[in-house]
Amino acid sequence: MGDMRDARRVMVDNQIRTFDVTDRGVLAAFDTVPRELFVRPADRAIAYSDRPLVVEAGEARRPLLMPLVLARLIQALQPEPGESALDVMGGTGYSAAILAAIGLDTTALERDPAFAEAARAALAAAGAAVTVLPAVPGLSAEAGAALATGLFDIILINGASEKVPSGFFPLLKDGGRLGIILQDGGVQRAMVFVKSAGHASPRRAFDAAAQVLPGFASEPGFVF
Repeated sequence: MGDMRDARRVMVDNQIRTFDVTDRGVLAAFDTVPRELFVRPADRAIAYSDRPLVVEAGEARRPLLMPLVLARLIQALQPEPGESALDVMGGTGYSAAILAAIGLDTTALERDPAFAEAARAALAAAGAAVTVLPAVPGLSAEAGAALATGLFDIILINGASEKVPSGFFPLLKDGGRLGIILQDGGVQRAMVFVKSAGHASPRRAFDAAAQVLPGFASEPGFVF
């Protein structure tokens, strides 16, 4: 356990702080949440390295956002303890656990039922107070999801999209913020959409890289 705590502190000091993450609540959450509980057993020894890691559940596989990217994206959302957050496509639940550790009332939403089940188990093992909703197989950037949970101050989408995530804007409170990595051609940027008077306006946060999520890719254009 001591080795994992030391590795977690090294991750925070050498990866996250050096990527302009200064928010004390965000830093404390990354220094607290045991990432090793959310990765594959074979990857637990390198859970805090700067290597790209993949999580698995059933037949599904998905890359985790790099900790420095996840931390800076969360910081860009300006989370405040007591706010409500929706964590979207977080895989086994690490990002949801981070949001909960910051003090947010956190709900997790997945597209794949196997990941939803894996997240429930990992979050319980970590002692994270997160509500995991039933998976929505048709979850996508444009369709979003019809939820009976009310609206959210923060929505975090854990990966890249080739489309504006307009399906999630109705789930934002006025003044709410949505964070995602948008891909335009070969360029990816972390973006924050801020909702005001019913309209969500984009703000560029920083350059980033991530894999495009299932349901968030553009359809191939028709070729004559």
